Amino acid sequence: MIGDVAGHLDELRAELRRLGADESTGRLPDDLTVVQVGDLVHRGPESDQVVALVDRYLTEQPRRWVQLVGNHEAHYLRDPVFEWPQRLSASSGDTLRRWWADGQMQVATSVRDDEEGF
Repeated sequence: MIGDVAGHLDELRAELRRLGADESTGRLPDDLTVVQVGDLVHRGPESDQVVALVDRYLTEQPRRWVQLVGNHEAHYLRDPVFEWPQRLSASSGDTLRRWWADGQMQVATSVRDDEEGF
């Protein structure tokens, strides 16, 4: 599981390498599925490049990457519910909307099971 990337490409690549991604190609190992919990974008300087990298994984290794929507991605899927000074490029915004429309970006949910106390 990878938490908030927040537009930091080098940190994302370093974590993927730590998890076993090929040093030269970035290819994920067959026994690894990355679950990215949202907030890929904003704060850092490379949000567009982060979106492009994740799009490559969703295209080339879709069974190895699960992308969850965070509030910063949701900013591009509907009318924004908060103000944020940084904006993605139009093409990156289009990519997020494509992921959503195609089901490549999903909402995480949890369910309480009162019987088990969870």
